[in-house]
Amino acid sequence: MSSRRLLAAAVLTVAALGLVGCDPNDPKGGSSAAPAAPSATASGAASGTAKPAPAGKSSSAPDGDPGENCTPAKLPAGHKIVQPVQQPKQNTMPAKATKFACDPNDGHWEAVGSPERFVFAPHAKAELAAGSVGYKSVAVGELWNHIGDCLDGGQNVKPPLTCSAFPVYDITQNSSGEITEIKELWHS
Repeated sequence: MSSRRLLAAAVLTVAALGLVGCDPNDPKGGSSAAPAAPSATASGAASGTAKPAPAGKSSSAPDGDPGENCTPAKLPAGHKIVQPVQQPKQNTMPAKATKFACDPNDGHWEAVGSPERFVFAPHAKAELAAGSVGYKSVAVGELWNHIGDCLDGGQNVKPPLTCSAFPVYDITQNSSGEITEIKELWHS
């Protein structure tokens, strides 16, 4: 078979799998299923260098693969996926709650409702996505600047960091509701 035909067959197969995986009428659970969340643990490298993302995982959920039926894994207790709407300042981050939506790339989280105010706990840990290849532990102030830069179009973001197509963050909250860990979820 010619390489052109092989390429065409591969593209059609990938397209068909993407469409089948996110079919809302899919009896295996398309996007009409109740939104759940990916299992995402914030485990950063103390050195501040990027570390590889787990192999075979969804780009929208680095530690929780939603699978072919576009249904994400359940979030651990105390975690929430949020989308910032303004650059955080004075320990406060305005953000919206999210719901999981299906797309041909395993799905993504999209903002819903009105913004809420989230407060950072002292010594909160932060991780930013280094594209689809890993994460970088950063100071919370650097995270705040990154969120602001991405909301402003991303021109000031320096590699290996990037701005995600769907700028959402997995936050872990303590019993007082303060953010103790925050991790950017990368999605192309």
